[in-house]
Amino acid sequence: MKKILILDLNGTSTVYTHYLAHGLKSEKIQVEILGKKKHKFLDIFDSHANYLGFNVGLKLLNYTLNWLWLLMNYKKYDLIIVQWLQLLKYLSLEVNLIKYLQKRTKILYIVHNVYPHNTKNKKIKKRYNSLYKKLDNIAVQTQKVGKKIISLNSDASIIRIEHGLFFKGYRERMYNDPMNKCLMVGYISKYKGIEDALEVVRELKKENESIYLEIIGFGLKDYIEKLNKTIIDYNIQNEVEIISKEVKTKFLIEKIKNSSMLWLPYKKISQSGVAYTSIGLGVPFIGYNVGNFKEAFGAKGVAEIVDRNNIEKFCEAVKKVKKENSIYRKRIFSKLEDDGWKNNRITIESLF
Repeated sequence: MKKILILDLNGTSTVYTHYLAHGLKSEKIQVEILGKKKHKFLDIFDSHANYLGFNVGLKLLNYTLNWLWLLMNYKKYDLIIVQWLQLLKYLSLEVNLIKYLQKRTKILYIVHNVYPHNTKNKKIKKRYNSLYKKLDNIAVQTQKVGKKIISLNSDASIIRIEHGLFFKGYRERMYNDPMNKCLMVGYISKYKGIEDALEVVRELKKENESIYLEIIGFGLKDYIEKLNKTIIDYNIQNEVEIISKEVKTKFLIEKIKNSSMLWLPYKKISQSGVAYTSIGLGVPFIGYNVGNFKEAFGAKGVAEIVDRNNIEKFCEAVKKVKKENSIYRKRIFSKLEDDGWKNNRITIESLF
């Protein structure tokens, strides 16, 4: 029996980590998770991998204690999968810790995004570059990220793993709600293109196109206030609602299933869990041509991808997806039947 430990020290990607662990688990492989267990994101699942470590309430204390636990217990595992090293935003300590562990056990680092979302800080990028240059085994999920990592560390063993679909088991073939119900979910910040979305709603209203957009997710108070002022200035109070809070997974799934489409006008990103959630639940989305959106979804005809910052094309895409919604849904069901997670087991097993 081989043992794998997956790190999600701060509970940054609870749902992703659940699916990754579930896909790797087999009769020959035991998988455990070290990090913060966020119950509100796991409430939809009947079972999940065993969580280890500390959860005392304070983020930094949790994070530190879990690192200490890892340094004391790494010998118990054949492979440690690392992701989301939060302290790299502030200092280089984790680069040295990974270097220390890598000399003593096998480490696989998963690159979700080369740098944290919306980061322009050169010091932070330098720390991440330093990390990538020291890693022996790196997993990427898109071709573009793979090329960037190779340019930083051509000596590393770089494997391609698949980012599977979320919540595929909750898909429904029939959609009977109004076709004008649009949705944006996740952390509310500038790089998500929220302001572009509001401009799209304003332009569609001018054309007498019936659209209702819900924006759900936690956001900083000042930014939410700015968005609400824009909504008033654009006179689209009846067309847009912002729900600024973290919500349970069950609530989110129902909201997505009851939407005609999701909007992802992201300014810059390598990939997005929201895209994999949308398609996993059988709902088409519209996004800007960033990251792997075109490669993974646009090319399959399950999403409409337009040039970044092109409000006119985004409006046209909304009208098209609204009109041909059933066609997009049929493509999702026919072209993306497998959620993809179990494919990673064979790839990662090769590291043993």
